[in-house]
Amino acid sequence: MKEEKEILKEISYKLSQLIILTKLNSLDIIGKYKAKVRGDKVSAKILDYSDGSLSYSELCKKISKELGVAEITVMKKVSDLKEMGVLITERKGRKVYYARSGLFE
Repeated sequence: MKEEKEILKEISYKLSQLIILTKLNSLDIIGKYKAKVRGDKVSAKILDYSDGSLSYSELCKKISKELGVAEITVMKKVSDLKEMGVLITERKGRKVYYARSGLFE
């Protein structure tokens, strides 16, 4: 068990290094995507609320109501952000929760 934890810790460290190198190599591209996402009020609000505490349906309903946009619009933006790698998901039982991936941080 201890050996497995050490291996996982090493893998995590190496993945973090790869992420940093990828970000450094792609700073201009990431910056453009970040500006585009933050420039869209729905996408920006999704990122603001995506801390893993709201389920998918709660997130979509809250943003839809707050911004006065259709829920389907929010759902599409969530899907787009997940596809871009900006959001990650975690399933807890039957619910899915969204959190920022750290790509823009």
